[in-house]
Amino acid sequence: MSIAELSNTYAGSSDGPPDDRLPPQDLGAEQSVLGSMLLNKDAIADCLEVTKSTDFYRPAHELIYDAVLDLYGRGEPADAITVADELNKRGDLTRVGGQAYLHQLIQSVPTAANAGYYAEIVHERAVLRRLVEAGTRIVQMGYGQGEGDVDEIVNRAQAEVYSVAEKRGGEDYHQLGEILNATMEEIEAAAGRTDEMTGVPTGFIELDQLTNGLHPGQMIVVAARPAVGKALALDTPLPTPSGWTTMGEVAVGDSLLDASGRPTRVVAATEVMAGRPCFEVEFSDGSVIVADAEHQWAIEAGEIVTTQQMVDLGLRTKVAHDTRYVQDIRRVPSVPVRCVEVDNADHLYLAGPTKVPTHNSTLGIDIARAAAIKHNMATAVFSLEMSRTEITMRILSAEATIQLQDLRKGLKGQEQWNKLARIMGKISDAPLFIDDSPNMSLMEIRSKCRRLKQQHNLRMVIIDYLQLMSSGKKVESRQQEVAEFSRALKLLAKELEVPVIAISQLNRGPEQRTDKRPQMSDLRESGCLPAETRILRADTGAETTIGEIARSGEKDLTVWALDDGLRYTKRTMTHAFSTGTAPVFKLTLASGKTVRSTENHPFLTYEGWSPLASLRAGDRIAVPRHVPSPLLVSDWADGEVIMLAHLIGDGSFVKRQPIRYASIDEANLEAVTKAALVFGISAVRDEYAVARCTTLRLPAPFRLARGKRNPIAEWLDGLGLFGARLHEKFVPRDVSNLPKEQIALFIRHIWATDGSVTVNKSGRGGRIYYASTSRRLVDDLSRLLLRFGVQTRIRVTKKAGYRDGYTLDISGVDSQRRFLQEIGVHGARGVAAARLLDIVRGLTGNTNVDTIPKQVWDDVRESMSSQGMTTREFQAAMGTQYCGSAMYANAPSRQRLAKVADVLDDADLELMAVNDVFWDSVVAVEPDGFEEVYDATVLDCHNFIANGIAVHNSIEQDADMVILLHRDRSDPERDGEADVIVAKHRNGPTADIVLAFQGHYSRFSNMAKDGGF
Repeated sequence: MSIAELSNTYAGSSDGPPDDRLPPQDLGAEQSVLGSMLLNKDAIADCLEVTKSTDFYRPAHELIYDAVLDLYGRGEPADAITVADELNKRGDLTRVGGQAYLHQLIQSVPTAANAGYYAEIVHERAVLRRLVEAGTRIVQMGYGQGEGDVDEIVNRAQAEVYSVAEKRGGEDYHQLGEILNATMEEIEAAAGRTDEMTGVPTGFIELDQLTNGLHPGQMIVVAARPAVGKALALDTPLPTPSGWTTMGEVAVGDSLLDASGRPTRVVAATEVMAGRPCFEVEFSDGSVIVADAEHQWAIEAGEIVTTQQMVDLGLRTKVAHDTRYVQDIRRVPSVPVRCVEVDNADHLYLAGPTKVPTHNSTLGIDIARAAAIKHNMATAVFSLEMSRTEITMRILSAEATIQLQDLRKGLKGQEQWNKLARIMGKISDAPLFIDDSPNMSLMEIRSKCRRLKQQHNLRMVIIDYLQLMSSGKKVESRQQEVAEFSRALKLLAKELEVPVIAISQLNRGPEQRTDKRPQMSDLRESGCLPAETRILRADTGAETTIGEIARSGEKDLTVWALDDGLRYTKRTMTHAFSTGTAPVFKLTLASGKTVRSTENHPFLTYEGWSPLASLRAGDRIAVPRHVPSPLLVSDWADGEVIMLAHLIGDGSFVKRQPIRYASIDEANLEAVTKAALVFGISAVRDEYAVARCTTLRLPAPFRLARGKRNPIAEWLDGLGLFGARLHEKFVPRDVSNLPKEQIALFIRHIWATDGSVTVNKSGRGGRIYYASTSRRLVDDLSRLLLRFGVQTRIRVTKKAGYRDGYTLDISGVDSQRRFLQEIGVHGARGVAAARLLDIVRGLTGNTNVDTIPKQVWDDVRESMSSQGMTTREFQAAMGTQYCGSAMYANAPSRQRLAKVADVLDDADLELMAVNDVFWDSVVAVEPDGFEEVYDATVLDCHNFIANGIAVHNSIEQDADMVILLHRDRSDPERDGEADVIVAKHRNGPTADIVLAFQGHYSRFSNMAKDGGF
């Protein structure tokens, strides 16, 4: 049955009256697609290659399709029951028609075997709808007056048409034999591209001895630096579909123009680089572009050359895809430079005011020859960077031992042609499948791999490379998206029982070190923390340093992590590990919280996870607003809690001196005297009238001898406190797993020592703070107060000749009210506390304290737009006078956003108003040394709390093996060598392996004998 016949079958099934103005759609086909997916798992794979959720005309069908794909992506069954449960969790079950409608979809399917054909119908109707929409927008552009230059409008109209013809993944992989003819044509035409070989194949003696081969179910990350440089000056203008940007401003996800003037997406961007050799490149029309020595240019005959090569060879050549030629190249003083990577097949984008085609930075790999050609094992290569002919050319070069440059420029001798002919016969039947589809999503890759497993017994999967992958759906951030890829690739490896090799890029960390040697901290989407970073545990409620976890080898501890609803939930941290040494930076927030990390470590902003390097003063990041009670809770005697609080505050317990307590508050002296009885100790009172102070000595109730200690001293020693001086004091970890009532008791009494509660002279408010010379102590108290949802701010006071002092202030009326009601203060300070509580109960909280970042108004406007609500209607519904856009000028309070969510009936906005996140402001990011750094693996949510701040974890978390590639170009004696650094090996040892790199053949080989490929 043809698609046209199926279409005719469904012609009368669409709802509504016949009307040629109704958007193209086929509801019967949509129902059959969904019904087939609910009936047959294989139908899901067939449909997702053709359709996407936005292809469905009915919104209910889109919701059902998304739910099915999410279940399928997680490896869970997708039927009427499980899909109904998933929709119910999302709050969408009623909106789609209930569970009964899902069963109706199943009943409406003629046969699930035709699911792919039904999907084609749905996709075709969606393309026609997009064409109608694009045509409407183009008509509006044409009739618009004063909307820009005519050429720019035409360009935008072309972009609209191109966006309609979006391709979906099908059988885009090609067996090697099918590609050879096209590759031979490219060789004969002497056209090709230059990409640095950066991959690690299997079949190397030492690597195989170390790993015992790559095993089914393993995920292996192979990482290397892209070719260094290829950068343009930051002020270089870059044309976009809607105007102009600059190299310094462009970001990942933005659109530029390719060599033909079509939109092309930026998929990667380097950091700003300084100190690089720079040149002015002048073209025949007089235009000038400043580029570094390694920047690549596409020239005539399809060749790619660097600026330095043009200088060395005296090239003044014609620019590819253009009529201009290079007229002059002049050395200029170094300027900051940067480069981007785009997603078109030619890797070209337009730069400069006159739009000169220029090449971006690329990474290539040839890793599958040993498995597919030498061992006849089916291997799939998904290349999101190089074209299939580029990959095939490298395979031919390596197998035939013909220099890659000769293949690019055209073979000259008969002997080389004979070699090529022999190798073509040998490899044409090799089960090597290459897919170079642009913008592949993870779901498409999974679907193709499943088909290859069924049809060709797939044995290995290679994805080149991880940073170019797309999830195909909206995500909070690139870091979260890459973390999802990492987990999904591991699940794919386990499901298909094949090793999955993910090629990744390293950041520029190696270039900042003397030896240039890469390490795991250099993984591009990863980030790392110094050893002293304190991680908040959910099992004990205490903080443990990441260095302690790594050194002890502790596994599977429970930590607090933010879920998709920004609620703190318990998740498993499988392990922590050293990732090498790296430059670290100190992040300081307005609350006084600080954390040190590498510049690529991600922090949660409103837009999603962002690396430290992208944060600026004034940006807002997530910190915990409230943390639940831990899993493990253990009681103490109340007397022990009270004694500890007072000794930390006003006690002295240094070694070789009596244990003392001093206070002027009679209530505190009485509390300590009673608490001492728990230890069998009778306190001895000493009056110091001159000092207007009373001290309590706490002597042992028995004669001290060898092996017998003062009970309080022994108790403090067990808590790790004994001997600590004033500036060294801290809250012991055991306090963290006390029940909430006893934590309140502890804080109530410690606040009675060095705490303060005062009422303003006006009687309209007051201040609550705790003072100490121990930064660790105020940090510990800040974490304990999170149990009560109390927000704090740490201030530093400096005085010449004295240690720094720290005050922990309770921020805002709401937090003050919560502190005074649920905790309070013991003793004389309790009088002022009771008075201040009466005051703050009658106050309205300052709406400027706990606010949501202003970016939330963008989501509000989007919600209004989707409901067809105007600003005037919205502000009337809010009960406010119309003030235009002024309403969006300030960050809204949680109460205000909750009202907005209620007016718009928007669940996402409501979530932002009631979550566990407090949005703190960045004050400074400063360089802070160079040291060993660590990272950790957290399952599911991929984040944890470090020093009281939400941070993301590493992309290597799911990898069974991490292999880093390094070529030392600074040592002439090692010109032909490459280091293969096995930095992580979950099931075996790590090691460094030296291989021979034969760049002219585009391959690696064993040093001892040629067993490589």
